[in-house]
Amino acid sequence: MDSINLVKKLFPINNLQELKLQKFIDELAHYNKHTNLVGKSTLEDPWKSHILDSIQISSYMSNKNCSILDMGTGAGFPGLILAIIGYGKVSLVDSNGKKIKFINYVCKKLDIDANIFLNRIEKLRRIQYDFLTSRALTKLNKLLIYSQSFIGKDTVLIFLKGNSVNEEILEAKKNWNFKYDVHQSYSDERGKVLIIKNLIVNK
Repeated sequence: MDSINLVKKLFPINNLQELKLQKFIDELAHYNKHTNLVGKSTLEDPWKSHILDSIQISSYMSNKNCSILDMGTGAGFPGLILAIIGYGKVSLVDSNGKKIKFINYVCKKLDIDANIFLNRIEKLRRIQYDFLTSRALTKLNKLLIYSQSFIGKDTVLIFLKGNSVNEEILEAKKNWNFKYDVHQSYSDERGKVLIIKNLIVNK
């Protein structure tokens, strides 16, 4: 089964969303020729490496009206993919001006609704979100430092991690108290989806 059909089998996307996801990938590939946004190898099968990798987060977010902050969004993953499939309160933050320029461009061209911030995460205004997401930004301990500015008592953190996730959890547990679950990634056998709840700093 090719990656597009795998996404459609696993996740309920409609024809318009499928079309918009494909246009997003096309725009990314074209833009990437002159501005380095993602690794070229990831565009060999972008429906697997980018769409499936990002869209799997929706499995853990049942309410499409929830507020989401995608920290270090890069070229818009996973945040813009969630916005395309109907999550209405997605915010994206990144300090890389070239990547935010692409995000502004593609949101305007494809009519994607998202809040876009060109800023460092630690300088972003402190408001609470229902979900915090991140993909390949930094190690867990640093992600939790970033996260503490945006969490309420029910905030859920969903991070796409690699095969070092268990070591990162052990390291983070020295400084933080939290409940967590680790799920296998759909897009990469080495990848994991880390879900964190009830985050508090150790005293």
